[in-house]
Amino acid sequence: METAGAAKVEAPATGWMGRWNRSVEQVSAVLFAVMFAGFLIQIISRYVLNMPVAWSLELCSIGYVWVVFFSAGMLVSERRQIVFDLIYHAIPPRKRRVLAIVNTATMGLIFLAALPGVLDYVIFLGRRSSMLLKIRMDLVYSCFVIFMLAVIIGSAIRVWRLAGRRWEENL
Repeated sequence: METAGAAKVEAPATGWMGRWNRSVEQVSAVLFAVMFAGFLIQIISRYVLNMPVAWSLELCSIGYVWVVFFSAGMLVSERRQIVFDLIYHAIPPRKRRVLAIVNTATMGLIFLAALPGVLDYVIFLGRRSSMLLKIRMDLVYSCFVIFMLAVIIGSAIRVWRLAGRRWEENL
């Protein structure tokens, strides 16, 4: 019996999904390591060598954007988001299912509707590059497209599961 506010512990994924999750975690860890290395380079160059380098700040900024959007889109499922669910858990499971389907489908449809405009803008950014590292800006912000696609696909999968026979496992 589940009490209100009690979090369900998700079992680690196995098979191809487990390998996918581990690969995404490793990419996220590398992105964080790159961002942290840029941070350390900036600290050492500025405070130890008294010769600050500007490119490390740009590296940290790009790394941060990638860590946040890539990791949020690929690693953090909707059930692992921080939510205020006091009222949600007071609702009976069948009504909670309907609410979850409506909320998840709405979010997925909003992201799907916004995707063409975001794609257009990211492609437009390909004409520009970062000031110091000369990285094309469409590559810098392509992580947002990845994030949006992950949310759309994740929403579709969750709605599919909530509409299935074993919907209580996905509530």
